[in-house]
Amino acid sequence: MNSKKTGVWLIGAYGDISTTLMVGCHAIHKGLVSDTGLVTALSPINQLNLIDLNQLVFGGHDIIDKSVFQQAEQIGSHSRTFPYTLVQQLQNELEENNKNICTLPELSWDPMSPDNTQSSLVELSNLLRERLRSFIEQNNLDRVVMVNLSSAEPYIELSEQHDNLDDFEQLISNDRKDQILPSMLCAYAAFKEHCSYLNFSPNIGCAIGSLKDLALRQNTSFYGNDGKTGETLLKTALAPMFAERNLRIMSWEGINLLGNGDGKTLSDTEKCKNKVNNKEAVLNNILGYPVHAGVSINYVPSLGDWKTAWDLIHFQGFLDVPMTMQFTWQGCDSILAAPLVIDMIRLTDFAERNNESGPMHHFACFFKNPIEINEHSLFKQFEMLLKYTYQHLENNN
Repeated sequence: MNSKKTGVWLIGAYGDISTTLMVGCHAIHKGLVSDTGLVTALSPINQLNLIDLNQLVFGGHDIIDKSVFQQAEQIGSHSRTFPYTLVQQLQNELEENNKNICTLPELSWDPMSPDNTQSSLVELSNLLRERLRSFIEQNNLDRVVMVNLSSAEPYIELSEQHDNLDDFEQLISNDRKDQILPSMLCAYAAFKEHCSYLNFSPNIGCAIGSLKDLALRQNTSFYGNDGKTGETLLKTALAPMFAERNLRIMSWEGINLLGNGDGKTLSDTEKCKNKVNNKEAVLNNILGYPVHAGVSINYVPSLGDWKTAWDLIHFQGFLDVPMTMQFTWQGCDSILAAPLVIDMIRLTDFAERNNESGPMHHFACFFKNPIEINEHSLFKQFEMLLKYTYQHLENNN
């Protein structure tokens, strides 16, 4: 195992997922909870030489000023996802994490009405790169994985300028905040500092030609977009069943209720576009024919970090007889998401230590809209991760 530690730079470091992630890592390491929920705890993936959780150093930025410990207390009491006694046992570790987190409200702007009085894109890029270098130096880190856990950004139309690195950098130089989203600028800064990048948010992030090219030039790893944790996870597991039994789906209606910060953000129609598009795209791909698939996301403040999805599947069977299947999915958003992020951090660190770079296609099973992968069946996606694992295990024997 490498003696140096790996940094984790969290975008949205005071958010529910980030806080739950840090609580989880410390609690598992101290033996206070099990590692249930971690894919990297499963065989044969756990046979890879993955970094131990206590070798991860957490830092990052947020647009608000909070405390990780206080945020953990609030989440535990409001959403009842973990007990107050657990947070108390981790107070020292959580407060230590807080030392590496900075408040950067400038790294958020609305491309529909960009505020040109803020710092320029060049200044913001340089600021973030400086913070990353300081994080590495102060903690004696071997490498850093940047993870985007921020809220949904407004939808923008992409152009040819986003696919060419010179043109993209010109957009930055010209301070085109209407064309450069915060998620893009963070990915750009990460790659410039040779940091890998994971985009768990529905935002565009590094999924454009210019940034993919930059990552390859810098020999860094990346992947995204939009973590698959709830209703879409079930869709990508159930839809193959209908396809393989030749049961034709006529309609698949889904209503999602969510009460945390993401739920509030997604109540904005413009900020919800990428999320809805990602959720709708999976069925047509798996089934091979167009399906009427309605998706709605409603903000319900009282639910807190818990989300409910109600789905109705109207399908046709033998003798063209119509039938229905309904299910209700109730889960805690952060409890479902955090372990997947931990898994990918560990696997990204593994890839970097093995001198791998570029898109990590074996991460497809973790995302609604996996970069450069047009396969959405959960089981076929998971086979990609297993194939990657077995190849490395065979090479080491």
